[in-house]
Amino acid sequence: MPADQLVGSPTEQAVIAVLAGASLAETATAADLERTDLAEAVEIYRLGGRQALSEQEAASWRQIYVRFPDWDASEHNAVSHLAPLLHQAEADRLISTWWFMRKHPCWRLRLIPGPAANPRQNPIGTALDHLTERKAIHSWWPGVYEAEAAAFGGEDGMAAAHQLFYDDSRAILRLLTGNNTGLGRRELSLLLCSTLMNSAGMEWYEQGDVWHRVAHERPIPSDVPTRKLDAMADSLRTLMLTDTTEAGALVNTNGPLAQVAGWAGSFRLAGQTLGSCARSGRLQRGLRDVLSYHVIFHWNRLGLPARQQSILAWAARAAILGPPSAAMPGPGHRTTKSPASAPTDLTHIAGRFPLIIQSRPRATSLQDRLRQVSNTASTCHRPAKAEERIDLACTAWNLAALIASDCALTDLAIELCEQQFQIFQSAWPLSGRTAIAALQPIVNLARLDLRARNPERAYQTLHRLQVAVQHGGDVDVHGTPISFDGFTTSTAARAHVSPWLRTVLREDGTRALVAARQWQRAARNATEHAMPGEGIDEATQMTIISQALNGDFDAAQSTIPTANLSTPWDQATAHCLRVFVDIASGRPDPSILPSLLITARHTVQRPDRKRAMTQTRLGLAAVDLAAELDPAQSDLLYTEVAQAASRSGDAFAAREVLKHPNKEGLSSAQGTALTALVERAAFGRGRIEPTLLADLTDSLETAGEVLQDALTG
Repeated sequence: MPADQLVGSPTEQAVIAVLAGASLAETATAADLERTDLAEAVEIYRLGGRQALSEQEAASWRQIYVRFPDWDASEHNAVSHLAPLLHQAEADRLISTWWFMRKHPCWRLRLIPGPAANPRQNPIGTALDHLTERKAIHSWWPGVYEAEAAAFGGEDGMAAAHQLFYDDSRAILRLLTGNNTGLGRRELSLLLCSTLMNSAGMEWYEQGDVWHRVAHERPIPSDVPTRKLDAMADSLRTLMLTDTTEAGALVNTNGPLAQVAGWAGSFRLAGQTLGSCARSGRLQRGLRDVLSYHVIFHWNRLGLPARQQSILAWAARAAILGPPSAAMPGPGHRTTKSPASAPTDLTHIAGRFPLIIQSRPRATSLQDRLRQVSNTASTCHRPAKAEERIDLACTAWNLAALIASDCALTDLAIELCEQQFQIFQSAWPLSGRTAIAALQPIVNLARLDLRARNPERAYQTLHRLQVAVQHGGDVDVHGTPISFDGFTTSTAARAHVSPWLRTVLREDGTRALVAARQWQRAARNATEHAMPGEGIDEATQMTIISQALNGDFDAAQSTIPTANLSTPWDQATAHCLRVFVDIASGRPDPSILPSLLITARHTVQRPDRKRAMTQTRLGLAAVDLAAELDPAQSDLLYTEVAQAASRSGDAFAAREVLKHPNKEGLSSAQGTALTALVERAAFGRGRIEPTLLADLTDSLETAGEVLQDALTG
């Protein structure tokens, strides 16, 4: 029966009646339905409800990465600080369930908000901020949890896993408080895993196959002799044959291991549930594979080192199946890169930093942009205040120079900047906002140098401009020395200009040094001109990039902000930085990829036409970083960035997308749409039609006259 026949029909009423306890046969007769059709409809309804509940739970999970100051002391800090926080949050009904995993350098908390949680508040985050301030933890940041439902056998298997993860996490934290069980972690773990397998209905040699699968994922170290495995196997065999049933003498509430009776009970229940699911066809993966995953997850949570896991797995396998012919790595084994194997060239990705969200006018068609110049020039005489007339006249001149540069008319752009500067120079000394407006043409000339791939000259122009304005002296502008001794005679004017120049050096100066691949200088420059404010600024980003490219990976990781990342942009930037450092260190962590993709998508796909260019830059940075972890996901993200750029109607954003190597993967329609935006704006065309150029010249003549009058009036 099609599912759409169930909604809003007599069939739905009959289904609800059966689910409430009514007789199937009687209800089918009363509703004039075939009994088999009604039975099928009831099953569809049940499956739909189960799926809805599963989807609701999946959407509710939250993940938090917690990094400790000292990994070796992380257990102590977790018991002293994290455990009380989690227990109290659960008691206050702020979270309904939680568990953790360990993966260097972080503990990963997974939790579901409880009924008392307020979406507008984040008491867990606030508490973690306090722990960070007290140095109890090094840092923390939110992430995305994706349940490995396929690995654990589907929805029913994942539900059983989550319950065991919760029980196991609480029991491990109790163990870490010094709750002495009389057994070492290795032996205790073996008892719990044997309980899990026995309860799932695994016979002795079937358990051997489970251990073989675990060993396949944990290759034996080359320095471990076979005789050591044989000796361990003999001692482990006795432990593995112990009666761990609820009625057994060892782990019942009155036995010698009464302290772990509840813990063993959780493993027993999980095994029973998984065995039942397998026998009824509800487990969507082989039971032995699922059980082997549970062993590995439990060991990681318990904190058994990888070497110890390997030896224990192979010894347990040998205890049942005998010594292996060769304890070799399995085909699924993956080695971890060492720092020496780090990519040799990350500069193309580093060059996308710093990622700073900024507003800038869109580049639409050439005709529209020239019309903006004309409209501004024709109305710039209207304001009563001279400073406002100057601002409008300069807006027309600055936009005209930018249009000329975009059209690849570099000589014209330089000429317009020089003409505008000469108008101001004839009116020196200047003060107030007018002094800032007078310096803009010099900044624009530096930007033209940057576009012409002469970043060092661009930076030197900006640096010398700052020195000359504050202390006097010359600035070399395209080969012509210009003395700024008479620029202003007012100390107040210099103080007024200073913050603006700091911003120019922080933004344009840093980007020029990045383009020159001068990472340390870029970091120093951004730090020198940093201003107090929110977000992950240029100084922080370039310090991290410089440290990573210099091989100081620990310092780079510790510099990445984790607290107060309140905006999607900051969250996406932090994930980009974290992935960059991981890749630079030769230890890329694929588990961070979902968080990177989600935050990047959230930022790129938020419609903001004035910020389309910077949103595109962040998106492409995420594309390049994702390519090092999962090329397929990177390609998909690139397509989404391209779509967002196309929707923005901004030729600047479209040009950035088309400059990317992945452009060959765009569909014909996508490529055509982006190319059309660039062509409409006449980017790189090398000419402007004579009639349009004449109109532009007339507009600037008008704006120039207004500017001169305002300066001398």
